[in-house]
Amino acid sequence: MAILRNFMFLDIKMLNDYLATLEGYTTEGSISQTELKKSGKSGKGGYKIIEGGISSEKSTETKQTLAITEAAKFQRFYELIEDSTDFTYLDLFDDELWNNLRRGELIEAEVSIRLPEPYQLTQAIEGISPLLEIMTVLGEDPLSDQKSKAAFDGMKSITKLVENKPIPVVCDSVGTPNYKFICNLPKKYLQCDLSELQGETTLFGKIQRRITSGQKYEVFSLVSAFTSSLPNLGKSQQKEMQKDIVEKGIAEIIEGPALLIFPLAIYR
Repeated sequence: MAILRNFMFLDIKMLNDYLATLEGYTTEGSISQTELKKSGKSGKGGYKIIEGGISSEKSTETKQTLAITEAAKFQRFYELIEDSTDFTYLDLFDDELWNNLRRGELIEAEVSIRLPEPYQLTQAIEGISPLLEIMTVLGEDPLSDQKSKAAFDGMKSITKLVENKPIPVVCDSVGTPNYKFICNLPKKYLQCDLSELQGETTLFGKIQRRITSGQKYEVFSLVSAFTSSLPNLGKSQQKEMQKDIVEKGIAEIIEGPALLIFPLAIYR
């Protein structure tokens, strides 16, 4: 039975690649269908004689083009892998099941999606800019202070750097607390506004790698390249700087258990 899905994200290239691997070919965006109908008609004249009667045949040809939607392709893919041993549905689970998940395995999980706070800050800057321009025109410049202006310009520069990069998201398991999934979503495959992405939904993807309990992973940072640009910085100094970054809310670092996921789809 087909499942009705409302897609928030769907990686079309990945979907087509997976289908081509499973079926050995790719499908076009549409198919043509022709239907021929014949109807009989009785009457006078030199027509075909059937059991003493006179009749004629009339045929009607109907042509139509059927679109193969991405949703239909996903349903086809889902049906192909649903009974596969390489596909796992994660709702309520335990440590044993979690630890048995393998790299490259396909998973479907009920999750609650959130954006890292530092990333949300970069998006807020875009919304604030027009308001600041209006206030400046009205003679109330909120950035008249040099420090405020420098900080705002710095944030605008960071926003520019991340605008074409994938969207980092943290997905908390709904059924089993303390387990997380981390994804980076290419913006071109987003099917909704960023504000609609957050909340409870279903995540479908392939396991990239595992973050074990106690391990830490940086999901997003406003200064992720900063420490790497200082090769002479000692490990203890790097650790202290990283701690300062987290405490000031300019980086989001999560602790395992978690899975890094190559996301194929997010839907409700």
